[in-house]
Amino acid sequence: MDKFVTSQNYICVSGYGWSGSSACVDLLKEFEGFGALQGEFRIAKDPYGLRDLEGSLVHNWDFIRHDVAIRDFLAFCKVLSRGTGLFSKVGKNFANKLNIDFMLESKSYIDRLTNMIYLGDTFVHRYNIPAYKNFIMKARNKLGKNNAKLMYFARPNEVDFIRETRDYIDSLFVNYMSIEKINTLVLDQAIPPTNIIGTSKYFKNIKVIIVDRDPRDIYANMVKRSRLLGSDLSNIDSATKYIQWHKQLRRMSVIDSNNIDIDKYILRLSFEDLVLKRDNSVEKIIKFLGGDAQHKNKDVYFSPAYSAKNIGLWKSYTDQSVMDKISKELESYCYAG
Repeated sequence: MDKFVTSQNYICVSGYGWSGSSACVDLLKEFEGFGALQGEFRIAKDPYGLRDLEGSLVHNWDFIRHDVAIRDFLAFCKVLSRGTGLFSKVGKNFANKLNIDFMLESKSYIDRLTNMIYLGDTFVHRYNIPAYKNFIMKARNKLGKNNAKLMYFARPNEVDFIRETRDYIDSLFVNYMSIEKINTLVLDQAIPPTNIIGTSKYFKNIKVIIVDRDPRDIYANMVKRSRLLGSDLSNIDSATKYIQWHKQLRRMSVIDSNNIDIDKYILRLSFEDLVLKRDNSVEKIIKFLGGDAQHKNKDVYFSPAYSAKNIGLWKSYTDQSVMDKISKELESYCYAG
């Protein structure tokens, strides 16, 4: 590890979809010794990511399931590693962003979790192959030839899995933090508000900030951008599905928050207060981080005036009956000022 990075600290910022987490990331970038990775970092929570890997290798183990889970994880890592372009496959370009061999680190991580690799043959591996390949494999069987391929055998316990995963996460960022000369890395959307406990354990030194926002403005943004369930909402112009969706997110968040120690490393801020009461929000952040953090670069990245344009969007929404319904059903989450 580079001598500058004596310890790697993480602040993960998240929200409930279009809640303004990027504004909080911009604010945190203004703190001394802090930096932020460009774009979202979702390897812990997304399908085929670390949460799914832990489920198959530790909690729901089966002698075939874990092999499939490892292959899915490595395929996901390829997406995260590679760049993208107009006529290429989707990619997140983390290999270049982090200045590492992303796949090498990921394969090394899997090697540490794996007990052995062996030659095996199972029909599970044929679920998604093209018809012509299935025909060839059947023909090989008829001829007495096998279709064996290398398979992973991995059965780590939970303690070992968490330890190796934390080391893996650190290995992904050590070069980046050294080059940027930072000791605290801010990650956007790394930890979901609905499963903080289950995903934050993958980071050694972590603080989590959850950014809330008036659900009426979230709805207006979703419809405008046609993101998440916004496309469906704009077609039927109904709040029913959105209210159901939002209530479920909140329900899962409450269940997760019932842990007695969770408030020690989680701060909840409203997007509106972050923008309209910035100085007060900065004080809360400094206290949350232990009192030593210094907000030295005010107005360099975060612009309250710009972000203020995204407050109260619901007031100009065409159909105010929709907003009335959201206000009634989600009253406790609406910003009162």
